[in-house]
Amino acid sequence: EMKIKYGAMLLLSLTLLYPYIAAADGPGSGGRKIRLEGESAGSYLIRAVTSPTPPLVNNLYLEVRLTDTVSEEVIIDGIVWITASAGDDIVMVEATHDFAPNPDEYAAHIPIPYAEIWKIKINIDGPLGIAEVSFLERVSNPSAFGGIIAIGAPIAGLLIIGFLFYWLRPKSLEEPEKAPPSPD
Repeated sequence: EMKIKYGAMLLLSLTLLYPYIAAADGPGSGGRKIRLEGESAGSYLIRAVTSPTPPLVNNLYLEVRLTDTVSEEVIIDGIVWITASAGDDIVMVEATHDFAPNPDEYAAHIPIPYAEIWKIKINIDGPLGIAEVSFLERVSNPSAFGGIIAIGAPIAGLLIIGFLFYWLRPKSLEEPEKAPPSPD
Protein backbone atom coordinates (compact mmCIF):
# COMPACT_ATOMS: atom_id res chain seq x y z
CA GLU A 1 0.00 0.00 0.00
CA MET A 2 2.89 2.38 0.80
CA LYS A 3 4.51 1.71 -2.59
CA ILE A 4 1.32 2.78 -4.33
CA LYS A 5 1.11 5.97 -2.25
CA TYR A 6 4.76 6.87 -2.93
CA GLY A 7 4.32 6.06 -6.62
CA ALA A 8 1.27 8.34 -6.76
CA MET A 9 3.22 11.10 -5.01
CA LEU A 10 6.11 10.77 -7.46
CA LEU A 11 3.74 10.84 -10.43
CA LEU A 12 1.97 13.93 -9.10
CA SER A 13 5.30 15.68 -8.47
CA LEU A 14 6.49 15.01 -12.03
CA THR A 15 3.14 16.17 -13.41
CA LEU A 16 3.50 19.46 -11.55
CA LEU A 17 7.07 19.94 -12.79
CA TYR A 18 6.37 19.03 -16.46
CA PRO A 19 5.33 22.52 -17.67
CA TYR A 20 8.59 23.99 -16.35
CA ILE A 21 10.71 21.26 -17.93
CA ALA A 22 8.92 21.63 -21.30
CA ALA A 23 9.28 25.44 -21.34
CA ALA A 24 13.01 25.44 -20.66
CA ASP A 25 14.16 25.03 -24.23
CA GLY A 26 15.89 28.27 -24.98
CA PRO A 27 17.26 31.49 -23.53
CA GLY A 28 15.26 32.21 -20.41
CA SER A 29 12.12 30.27 -20.91
CA GLY A 30 11.14 31.58 -24.33
CA GLY A 31 13.11 29.66 -26.92
CA ARG A 32 14.62 30.82 -30.23
CA LYS A 33 13.50 30.68 -33.84
CA ILE A 34 15.68 30.81 -36.95
CA ARG A 35 14.01 33.34 -39.25
CA LEU A 36 16.63 33.41 -42.03
CA GLU A 37 19.29 30.79 -42.76
CA GLY A 38 21.79 31.44 -45.55
CA GLU A 39 19.60 34.19 -47.02
CA SER A 40 21.46 35.90 -49.86
CA ALA A 41 21.57 39.71 -49.80
CA GLY A 42 24.16 41.38 -52.00
CA SER A 43 27.51 39.71 -51.26
CA TYR A 44 26.33 38.48 -47.85
CA LEU A 45 24.67 35.36 -46.53
CA ILE A 46 22.51 36.24 -43.56
CA ARG A 47 21.36 34.21 -40.60
CA ALA A 48 18.75 35.82 -38.34
CA VAL A 49 17.40 34.34 -35.11
CA THR A 50 14.61 35.81 -32.98
CA SER A 51 13.68 35.17 -29.37
CA PRO A 52 11.55 34.61 -27.39
CA THR A 53 9.16 32.34 -29.24
CA PRO A 54 6.62 33.77 -29.79
CA PRO A 55 7.94 37.35 -29.75
CA LEU A 56 6.09 39.58 -27.30
CA VAL A 57 5.35 43.28 -27.08
CA ASN A 58 8.50 45.07 -25.81
CA ASN A 59 10.36 41.75 -25.90
CA LEU A 60 11.83 40.94 -29.32
CA TYR A 61 15.50 40.09 -29.53
CA LEU A 62 17.25 39.60 -32.89
CA GLU A 63 20.67 38.06 -33.57
CA VAL A 64 22.29 38.44 -37.01
CA ARG A 65 25.32 36.69 -38.50
CA LEU A 66 26.88 37.90 -41.77
CA THR A 67 28.97 35.65 -43.99
CA ASP A 68 30.82 36.40 -47.23
CA THR A 69 29.07 34.46 -50.04
CA VAL A 70 32.40 33.69 -51.77
CA SER A 71 34.90 32.97 -48.98
CA GLU A 72 32.24 31.92 -46.41
CA GLU A 73 34.12 33.94 -43.78
CA VAL A 74 32.09 35.59 -41.03
CA ILE A 75 31.94 39.40 -41.38
CA ILE A 76 32.45 41.24 -38.10
CA ASP A 77 33.31 44.77 -39.25
CA GLY A 78 29.95 45.87 -40.65
CA ILE A 79 27.21 48.16 -39.45
CA VAL A 80 23.81 46.51 -39.00
CA TRP A 81 20.54 48.39 -38.49
CA ILE A 82 17.23 46.72 -37.68
CA THR A 83 13.99 48.42 -38.67
CA ALA A 84 10.59 47.13 -37.55
CA SER A 85 7.53 48.63 -39.21
CA ALA A 86 3.77 48.15 -38.97
CA GLY A 87 1.58 50.68 -40.76
CA ASP A 88 3.01 54.14 -40.06
CA ASP A 89 4.91 53.02 -36.95
CA ILE A 90 8.66 52.44 -37.22
CA VAL A 91 11.16 51.26 -34.63
CA MET A 92 14.85 51.43 -35.58
CA VAL A 93 17.81 50.11 -33.57
CA GLU A 94 21.44 49.31 -34.28
CA ALA A 95 22.56 45.71 -33.80
CA THR A 96 25.95 45.48 -32.10
CA HIS A 97 28.49 42.88 -31.07
CA ASP A 98 28.29 44.11 -27.45
CA PHE A 99 24.71 42.87 -27.16
CA ALA A 100 25.29 39.56 -28.97
CA PRO A 101 25.88 36.24 -27.20
CA ASN A 102 28.61 35.36 -29.74
CA PRO A 103 31.36 37.87 -30.61
CA ASP A 104 30.95 37.31 -34.36
CA GLU A 105 27.22 38.16 -34.35
CA TYR A 106 25.27 41.40 -34.20
CA ALA A 107 22.28 41.64 -31.87
CA ALA A 108 19.60 44.09 -30.81
CA HIS A 109 16.57 44.34 -28.56
CA ILE A 110 13.67 45.76 -30.58
CA PRO A 111 11.07 47.47 -28.36
CA ILE A 112 7.93 46.62 -30.37
CA PRO A 113 5.12 48.79 -28.89
CA TYR A 114 2.04 46.68 -29.71
CA ALA A 115 0.84 43.31 -31.01
CA GLU A 116 0.76 43.13 -34.82
CA ILE A 117 2.50 41.57 -37.77
CA TRP A 118 5.70 43.58 -38.13
CA LYS A 119 8.06 43.76 -41.09
CA ILE A 120 11.60 43.31 -39.78
CA LYS A 121 14.23 44.74 -42.11
CA ILE A 122 17.97 44.15 -41.69
CA ASN A 123 20.17 46.82 -43.35
CA ILE A 124 23.87 46.10 -43.73
CA ASP A 125 26.72 48.46 -44.56
CA GLY A 126 29.96 46.50 -44.55
CA PRO A 127 33.17 45.71 -46.39
CA LEU A 128 31.24 43.91 -49.14
CA GLY A 129 28.85 46.79 -49.77
CA ILE A 130 25.30 47.64 -48.79
CA ALA A 131 22.55 45.02 -48.53
CA GLU A 132 19.05 44.57 -47.18
CA VAL A 133 16.82 41.63 -46.30
CA SER A 134 13.48 41.40 -44.50
CA PHE A 135 10.93 39.02 -43.02
CA LEU A 136 7.55 39.25 -41.30
CA GLU A 137 7.18 38.60 -37.57
CA ARG A 138 3.95 38.27 -35.58
CA VAL A 139 4.34 39.94 -32.19
CA SER A 140 1.88 38.92 -29.46
CA ASN A 141 0.70 40.47 -26.23
CA PRO A 142 2.14 38.89 -23.10
CA SER A 143 -0.23 36.63 -21.19
CA ALA A 144 -2.02 38.33 -18.31
CA PHE A 145 -1.79 35.11 -16.32
CA GLY A 146 1.94 34.57 -16.87
CA GLY A 147 3.03 36.21 -13.61
CA ILE A 148 0.30 34.55 -11.59
CA ILE A 149 1.18 31.14 -12.98
CA ALA A 150 4.94 31.72 -12.56
CA ILE A 151 4.48 32.51 -8.87
CA GLY A 152 1.37 30.49 -8.01
CA ALA A 153 2.22 27.15 -9.63
CA PRO A 154 5.42 26.50 -7.64
CA ILE A 155 3.72 27.51 -4.38
CA ALA A 156 0.72 25.28 -5.13
CA GLY A 157 3.07 22.42 -6.02
CA LEU A 158 4.96 22.78 -2.75
CA LEU A 159 1.70 22.85 -0.77
CA ILE A 160 0.48 19.69 -2.51
CA ILE A 161 3.78 17.90 -1.90
CA GLY A 162 3.72 18.98 1.76
CA PHE A 163 0.17 17.69 2.14
CA LEU A 164 1.16 14.37 0.53
CA PHE A 165 4.13 13.96 2.87
CA TYR A 166 1.84 14.69 5.84
CA TRP A 167 -0.77 12.22 4.55
CA LEU A 168 1.79 9.51 3.83
CA ARG A 169 3.78 9.78 7.04
CA PRO A 170 4.09 6.52 8.96
CA LYS A 171 1.37 5.78 11.49
CA SER A 172 4.04 5.31 14.16
CA LEU A 173 4.52 9.10 14.18
CA GLU A 174 0.83 9.73 14.85
CA GLU A 175 0.32 7.53 17.93
CA PRO A 176 2.73 8.07 20.80
CA GLU A 177 3.92 4.98 22.52
CA LYS A 178 1.90 4.17 25.62
CA ALA A 179 3.89 4.18 28.79
CA PRO A 180 3.72 0.98 30.82
CA PRO A 181 1.42 1.22 33.83
CA SER A 182 3.10 2.49 36.94
CA PRO A 183 3.42 0.05 39.86
CA ASP A 184 1.62 2.36 42.33
